[in-house]
Order: sequence, then C-alpha cells, then structure tokens
Amino acid sequence: MPNTILHPNSPAMVTETPLFSANDEWSPLKAVIVGRAEHSAFPSEPPHMIAATMPGEHFAEFRPSNPFPADIVAKAQWELDNFASLLEKHGVRVYRPKEVDWVKAGGYTGAMPRDGLMTVGRTLIEARFAWRCRRNEIKLAYSDILDQLGSEDGAGRIHRAPEIVGHDTIYDDVGHDTIYDDVGNGNGNVNGNGVDVQNGHGITANCWAVNNSRPAFDAADFLRFGRTIVGQLSNVTNPMGVQCLKSIVGPEGYAVEVLRTTDTSAMHIDATILPLRRGVLVYNPGRVTEEELRRHAVFAGPDWELHAYPFVPQCRGSLSPPMYMCSPWLVLNALSLDERRIFVEEKDTQFAQWLRSKFGMEPILCPFQHVNSLGGSFHCATVDLVRETAIRCPARADAA
Repeated sequence: MPNTILHPNSPAMVTETPLFSANDEWSPLKAVIVGRAEHSAFPSEPPHMIAATMPGEHFAEFRPSNPFPADIVAKAQWELDNFASLLEKHGVRVYRPKEVDWVKAGGYTGAMPRDGLMTVGRTLIEARFAWRCRRNEIKLAYSDILDQLGSEDGAGRIHRAPEIVGHDTIYDDVGHDTIYDDVGNGNGNVNGNGVDVQNGHGITANCWAVNNSRPAFDAADFLRFGRTIVGQLSNVTNPMGVQCLKSIVGPEGYAVEVLRTTDTSAMHIDATILPLRRGVLVYNPGRVTEEELRRHAVFAGPDWELHAYPFVPQCRGSLSPPMYMCSPWLVLNALSLDERRIFVEEKDTQFAQWLRSKFGMEPILCPFQHVNSLGGSFHCATVDLVRETAIRCPARADAA
C-alpha cells in the first residue's frame, strides 16, 4: 500500500512517493536529512590519520574530548536550522537527528550525515567508518530516523553496518613508526607509512592512512550517476570497503567505479567532482584529470560535459571562522535542489556567478561558513532520501 507522508506546512496526504529513493545527485529533491551541530568535538584519531587528512595549522586541536569553540558550534546550529527551514519552504520533507553530546560520547559531530549514510535506489546504506570516533555516530544520532523510515509499509531496504567487536585492526601497522611535530609533519612520507605515494596513474593502493584488514568506507567517497556509482579510494575508504559497497548494490543492478585521483590527502569525493545536472560535471583539476574521468564509460561519450573549475578558491579571510578540517575547495560541496537550482555558501560569490553565467544555474545563497568550520558544506550536511525522477536515470554503464 502507498506510504503516508506528512509534508511540511501541509495536511497529511497519501502519496506513492517512497520514503527513500535516489539514483543521482541532481533530480528534484523531495526528502532529506539535515544534520545538527550541538556539542561537536574535534575528531580524535591516531596522529598519522590526522596528519594525512587535516590542515597542519590546526593539528594540535585534534585530541580527545576537545570541543569546537562554543560560538562556532552555536552559529553552525543556527545555519543548519535556517537551511532546514529553507528546504521546507521549497517543499522538501526534512528529517533531523537527535541531539547528542559528542564530547561525552567520545565522538565527532551530528552535522555531517552524508559521511555515514547514502541512498542508492531503494536502499539506504550505513557507512563502514574507519574513524573510531565515528563508530557509534549513526546509532546515537540517526537510529530514530532509520527506524521511522524502515517501519512504513513499502519501505525500501536499510543496510546497517555490523558492530565492530574487540580490537579494530584498521590502523594496524600503519603510521606507527612516524613521529609528528605540533603541525602534523612526520619523518616519513605524506601519509607516514614509508611507502611511495604516487605512480604514473595517480595514487598507489597502499599509501593510505588505513590498511585493508576490514571493509572501510565513508559514504561521502561516492556519488550517484544513475546505475553507476563513482567513488575513490582514500584515507577512509579501502578496497575492501569498495567491495563491500559493490556487494550491497550490485545485486540491485548498480556498478561501482573507482576514480584514480591525485590527492594524497583524499577523504570524500564530494569536493573533487560536482555533477550540476544530467550531463554537466565540474571537477577540481588539482585532484582528478579529464582523461581519468573519460576513462569511465559513464563519462566517456558526448553526453557529459566535463568542466574544470577555472579558479583557485581562496581562503575567506580573518573575519571568517577557521577552516579546521577542509580546504577552500569545499566550494564544490554544493547541494542541488534540482537541475536548475543549487545551494551555495553566501560568501562564495565567484563560484555562484560562474554557475549563473556558464551554465544558467540559479544559485541559492545561504550562510553556512560556521558549518564549514566543522568539516563540510551543504552536501556533507545532508542525506538526500528522495529525488523525484530517479527512475528516469540511465542504465548502468560498464566499467572501462
């Protein structure tokens, strides 16, 4: 029988719209999870992981039970609430997680649900986090939402991550022989594990801050392009993690393809490539090449325009809050409302103007710089549960 969904600012109605169904990043957004920022704490992971992924100037902040500055957290929460309200005004159903004291829980934040959850078709998938401080993030903050989504008649499949019992082997024999100074510089290579970090095609499989002893992947290392999921190996996603994701989505007819990036600090692909709409993709030329993108069947033909972002994003200056965890390339971490409208941080005016003039897009400018301080932007802070025209997405592309 059809699901009953209460849309914001409207009476209850019966609709055939599923509670979660999305096959791309650009179709009209109808339901979404928006995170929350209260009690966010700097993630505490082994020094080699922090050195591999975080800006060196803030290295010393990444220690146990160290909360983000209270004023930044409060303003980030206001920005998330404001963003959720704006989405509701555009007719989007918004879900919000529980408030959790992440300092007491030994965790990180509830502001970045994209890292931990992804919708692929009618399946909602929980990530296999590498970071130990995120191990209980979905259970603590999002279980109520998942229970609600899974309890309705006709609900899709929710694939929860198995609990890790006992010693987590993900960091075994990685980075332990490296000594770091107070800005994260080590006496080994960039990832602190004494191996060559690049070859002629990008990054070697063994250069990362995690090993391949168990499946690990962050959902934000993958984007949906119809029946093809495009992702990357990174400091939080290993080959076993990719195979794990393939085992979940493969039986439903989805392919998972892995880009060869040139970013040794890689952690999440959604500030490297940004699909604006069907057939138009923007990419960071410092992290991936057009040649590499064209190597994949989904981008190989004339149906996709691939555009290198022509500007180098700049830091916003001393009047803006610190970017503790991200580079200015976070500008590409935008969220499409549909194929015409896209959410952009209000100070990223150069990017917004380029989207208008180059592609005829309509950027929706929204304050989000304090959320940026916590480690992400609009794409990171959301999980798109329903995109309306997902069923029109093209058939799966075979790997090149």
